[in-house]
Amino acid sequence: MKSAIAMGTIALGFLLLVTSSLWTSLFPATSSWTTEKAQRAAQVKDRLSNLGPVVNSTKPRLHGGADPAQLKIEYDSLMLENEQLNSEFESAANRPNTIANVLKWTGISLAGLGIAGWFAVREA
Repeated sequence: MKSAIAMGTIALGFLLLVTSSLWTSLFPATSSWTTEKAQRAAQVKDRLSNLGPVVNSTKPRLHGGADPAQLKIEYDSLMLENEQLNSEFESAANRPNTIANVLKWTGISLAGLGIAGWFAVREA
């Protein structure tokens, strides 16, 4: 009975190792980061690069144009959206690798524990 538990632990550990090696191909980062989000992020970054010099300029503007207060409000809202999109991208890019690492090290630990248990049962 004790050797069956040890063998089950070893088998579960190796199953987790195999699963960790396949995880990034089964659940790629593209499943949560869509092309629409990528296009929106590009649009936001483009608009920020256009608004940045206007909003952050210290020289007074002599020509007409949009109201600086309105541009500042738009710039601040775009900065918040840009930060949110960047954090979503980082999360989508790192999540599969993080889960794969957890599965790998859990599998190694369980396999090692199972092997140690198997030797302990065999010696007893």
